[in-house]
Amino acid sequence: SGSGMLLTVILRDVTEVRAAEASRRESESRLAGIVLSAMDAIVTIDEAHRVVLFNPAAERMFGRASDDVVGRALDVLLPERFHSAHRDHVNRFAQSGQTSRKMGQLGRVWGVRANGDEFPIEASISQAVAGGQRFYTVILRDISERKQLEEQLLQSQKTEGIGRLA
Repeated sequence: SGSGMLLTVILRDVTEVRAAEASRRESESRLAGIVLSAMDAIVTIDEAHRVVLFNPAAERMFGRASDDVVGRALDVLLPERFHSAHRDHVNRFAQSGQTSRKMGQLGRVWGVRANGDEFPIEASISQAVAGGQRFYTVILRDISERKQLEEQLLQSQKTEGIGRLA
């Protein structure tokens, strides 16, 4: 009767492990679906600032295929004059102990498309440790259209102001 008890315990342990694995797979699948369908660009980099994830919205935003970016330094997505400042910002964020932060404190953030065009970005960053390695995920939104509209509004307000003075 003692060995029957042992068999029951082993079966229960295996069942729990399988259920946990199924739950993890389901969770990963759900997360992958979110990343793939997100309207904002999602880019994950490792501690060496190499891109490990580049979602379809990022491909559209930067005009680059994921296969061309994954494994390369994040610098390929930034105007050259911002390379060291951005690296410092990520390193300071790593030491801060915060899990996430809007990148507004950095001032305006800029990206560079495959064709060389620079564009303003709104960004947030989060960090997580997986398998003993730290990863940073940045969610980016191209705000060039919003900036254009703001500038047009500002120009029209200035023009109206001149008209009223005359």
